[in-house]
Amino acid sequence: MKCVTIDPSFAAWRSEARALLMEGAQPANVQWRETDASATVFGSLYPPPPGSADPNAKKPVRVAREFLAMLETAACYRAPDRWPFLYKALWCWTQGDRAIASADDADGHRLRRMIESVEAEEREMRNKLRFRHRDSSLGPPEFISWFEPVHDLLEHAAMHFATRMGSATWMIATPHGAAFWDGALLRVDRTSEPEEKPMDFGDTAMSGEAVSGDAIEALWLAYYESTFAPAQANAAEMASHMPVRYWKSPPNARTDPALISRADPYSRRDRHPLNVPPEMEVTINTDLEPVKGTMLNEPPSLDACKRCALWRNATQAVPGTGPADARVMLVGEQPGDQEDREGKPFAGPAGKLLDEVLAEAALPRASLYLTNAVKHFKWEAHGEERAHLAPAQREREACRYWLEEELRRIAPKVVVALGATALKALTGHRTALSEYLGKTIEHKGHIIVPTYHPSYLMRLTDDKVRAEVFGTIVEALVFAQQIADGTATIRTPVVDRTR
Repeated sequence: MKCVTIDPSFAAWRSEARALLMEGAQPANVQWRETDASATVFGSLYPPPPGSADPNAKKPVRVAREFLAMLETAACYRAPDRWPFLYKALWCWTQGDRAIASADDADGHRLRRMIESVEAEEREMRNKLRFRHRDSSLGPPEFISWFEPVHDLLEHAAMHFATRMGSATWMIATPHGAAFWDGALLRVDRTSEPEEKPMDFGDTAMSGEAVSGDAIEALWLAYYESTFAPAQANAAEMASHMPVRYWKSPPNARTDPALISRADPYSRRDRHPLNVPPEMEVTINTDLEPVKGTMLNEPPSLDACKRCALWRNATQAVPGTGPADARVMLVGEQPGDQEDREGKPFAGPAGKLLDEVLAEAALPRASLYLTNAVKHFKWEAHGEERAHLAPAQREREACRYWLEEELRRIAPKVVVALGATALKALTGHRTALSEYLGKTIEHKGHIIVPTYHPSYLMRLTDDKVRAEVFGTIVEALVFAQQIADGTATIRTPVVDRTR
């Protein structure tokens, strides 16, 4: 009998199930156990880069995407034997028994009922979950909620709320754990023993609403504070001046400020990048006002560029550096204080972290072309210090002229987008970075590999989260180099045909 211990998550089960299938382990010979508690950071669970495994090892069994999606949904069904049952279903499928996917089969009927039960509760969660807007003086998360699902829905349903609520920070607590969203990273933590909600809502409270003073809420908020709050220190613009709107209440429910969401432009778009047609493009004058025509479309040099107002407060423009024939280009957000003074990209604290990542990935910095989406440092004074400010869309658009010039001149085989700003600048796609981690984007003849910006590591205080984010950046860089060398297979490409 083989004993397998896993975190209670589909990703952990799938990894072990894949290995068991390759060993030929029959379901009756496998005993499944769950660990007491676990945590998942979305975006860091994709397989190791191609080429890192033993080339002589057995290849994993291929499973139809539709059937794998069925297993993923069924994995949320809370039952003592869910993991062995799912492995039995997977085993039957790989042995050619397709009846397991049919409701006419006994096990197939159970699988279907599990899926239907999970999907029904997830719909209920989406319709009835209530977020309470916290006092902004308390710091993040901005919104908190309590929900008591029968099944393990957090991982399956949390990304829905991350997409809808955009940059607003939130926490969803349940008796079995909590989900946290810091505007870019989704983390799900589980507890081994169910927690009971210690306070009664009373007659005036709304079902599913988080209650102020809740002891468990306080514990989760403290955890959030230690894990994610530092990441918001430089995120003033991320949550600035966007109006709050209310989601529609469920049918036959009282009208209440339910399901609060930031009116985020990312939530009102399809999944493909959008762009202004060429005939409608504008340039930007020194007062940050759009002007029609071709004025300042082609500045004589980067140093002379005044397509936006950032040049006024910057020491100098910071061009990209690296070999003219570099096969891999790294694109960051903008220069920092030290880069602005030295005139070189990635010369400050984020650059030191990048060097650590490159050392782990065994990539020499001298072989890469390093640049930023925006070439001038945007800042505001905090005493004697110059504090970083995220560039606005019009500033990214104004600087796209220089980024596209670099892409034409260097013609890299792979472009690594370091952070959300770089991804937006490269594709025009305004979305959460976490949606594209582990994937590649084919855009205007370029292969783009998105990952976190090294500066994100400076804002993480939880060692486990920091290690996971660090590993994700390393994996992305290794994968990009393998694509450039022609030794990797592109993962789940997202083809952008809008520009």
